[in-house]
Amino acid sequence: MTNVTLLRANDFQVSDWSGGKTKQLYLSPPTGHYGKRDFDYRLSTATVEVAESEFSDLSGFHRILMSLDHTLNLHNASRQEETVLDPFTPYFFEGSDSITSRGTCTDFNLIYSNHYQGQMIAVSNKQVLIRDEEIQFIYALTNLTVIGDNFPPLDIEEGNFLIVEKETQETELHIMFSCNQSKGSPLAIWAGLNHIPAK
Repeated sequence: MTNVTLLRANDFQVSDWSGGKTKQLYLSPPTGHYGKRDFDYRLSTATVEVAESEFSDLSGFHRILMSLDHTLNLHNASRQEETVLDPFTPYFFEGSDSITSRGTCTDFNLIYSNHYQGQMIAVSNKQVLIRDEEIQFIYALTNLTVIGDNFPPLDIEEGNFLIVEKETQETELHIMFSCNQSKGSPLAIWAGLNHIPAK
């Protein structure tokens, strides 16, 4: 059994941050609070409108960041490393890392607690994903159709957000993405989470 939830623009919370605007696509649990760091995981997209910005301290969480349009230059003082982050390339780091970002862009973020393991990739036209993550998320970058094993084809508009939850961990999920337009850049961002059992 697969549970599918489609969220649209009026379902998202939009707020300001020091470098632009952020759009919270999903927070779990829904009763959680991002500002108080009381949540399990959060997916969001944000605009970075200033030439240089500092990442928020999210100690106790893991993060994956992806630029959706422009190259970013990241200085991770915690790791003493410089990264040139090209669009649609995931960058994994710790929420406690001290990071300075140089460059403007629109980005996509996944933040998750120690109880989860996360992944993120950009997907192209006609691409088929075979994934076993318990919770999967699809953020549409253009109008597209998503076809899965256990749910009917879904037409998703640009900016919509799809949540796919599996009830059986053993079953891999096949998802295909298609678009009628000849679009060279990725159609969507896929992210997935697996719950890590307590020891």
